Amino acid sequence: MENMDTIQFRQRINERRLDGQPLRDDEINFITNQSTDLAGSPDTKYPEQVEWAAKAEQVLSKPANEITTDDAKNVTAKEAHAFGTIPALGSVASHIQSAADKNKK
Repeated sequence: MENMDTIQFRQRINERRLDGQPLRDDEINFITNQSTDLAGSPDTKYPEQVEWAAKAEQVLSKPANEITTDDAKNVTAKEAHAFGTIPALGSVASHIQSAADKNKK
């Protein structure tokens, strides 16, 4: 997964969502690491980042087809607070929002 770009990863996650499969630990780690890289934050964990990671892990442990818009709002708010900026494209929050939008249809 290290050599996979965001578009390939999103396609893979979408295919898994359509099959009703939950995200695996390595996929959750990939999303988390990519979000941290995009945010440009240091490796030091601050309480806000711990709260964001816990909420993201809680939501990402659900089957993708059960992720709601409320889940997306909560993770987006926590991610914005944790990193001090609006979540970037390809962030955990954006992946969760994408899944929630697809489930709303």
